[in-house]
Amino acid sequence: MKQPEPQPELGAPAAADGPAGGRGRRSRYLAALRTPGGIAGLSLVLLIVLASLVLPLLLPHGPYQQGPDSLLSPGGDHPLGTDEVGRDLLARVVAGTRLDLLITLIAVPVAAVAGTLLGLLSVVNGWLGAFFQRVFDVLLGVPAVILGVAVTIAIAPGTEAVVIAIVLVVMPVFGRQARSSLLGQLPLDYVAAAEVLGYPRRRVMLRHILPNIVDVIFVRFAVEMSHAIMVEGGLSVVGLGIQSPDASLGSMIKSGSGYLLDHPAYALAPVVVVVLLVVGYTLLSNALNQAVLRK
Repeated sequence: MKQPEPQPELGAPAAADGPAGGRGRRSRYLAALRTPGGIAGLSLVLLIVLASLVLPLLLPHGPYQQGPDSLLSPGGDHPLGTDEVGRDLLARVVAGTRLDLLITLIAVPVAAVAGTLLGLLSVVNGWLGAFFQRVFDVLLGVPAVILGVAVTIAIAPGTEAVVIAIVLVVMPVFGRQARSSLLGQLPLDYVAAAEVLGYPRRRVMLRHILPNIVDVIFVRFAVEMSHAIMVEGGLSVVGLGIQSPDASLGSMIKSGSGYLLDHPAYALAPVVVVVLLVVGYTLLSNALNQAVLRK
């Protein structure tokens, strides 16, 4: 009995070269990182990451170690001074930076995967698509602080509440981005060819369309990292985020705002770190957008 011939694999435009397509994507990413904006953004982010990892090994005081001298001026063993209970401010800023980076590196990837899958599912199934669009509309219409209040009511304020709030704030952005990008691919010829060959819609989405929107999601990822930093800062500033004795950049801004005139380094140091992180992620996203999406 003659066996049926296997159907040929349909190649999507961005991945038609197989392994070469992956090499082409990597080369575009490397080209983006070699631009002035890419170099500056990557340098800022890497500098802050390395400082948060290395400085705790070099500083003479820990972030939770209290001393007899409160609100010391910068100098000596305390380069940024001390807080109201004698803890070293530089150690606290470093610890807060490390915690913020950890929170964003957990929350944003979870939001990216969940949002992209929901966006994909909303295209595959029309009823689910309408349902998730309404969910995305509600989540996008609620300010991050109000959403944080709702999360705090459900669970106690702290790291878990901040992570959940960031996921709920960022996930619909990825969902909308994925849905829009997927719908933009549907009218293209390679999708019509796949349907003529009889491929199921789910297979076309996962094997052919989804790889073509990776670049869009990747650029959005860099944007949302800066968004997540600001969400954490906003929640902590209003007292709904990281709680003492743990340190975060937002909680330090809140605590230091009361000593801004007499001890400006208390609040300004974490503000500077937040600004540098946001600028770094923004420069990276702009570089990726210009070199990858506008190729």
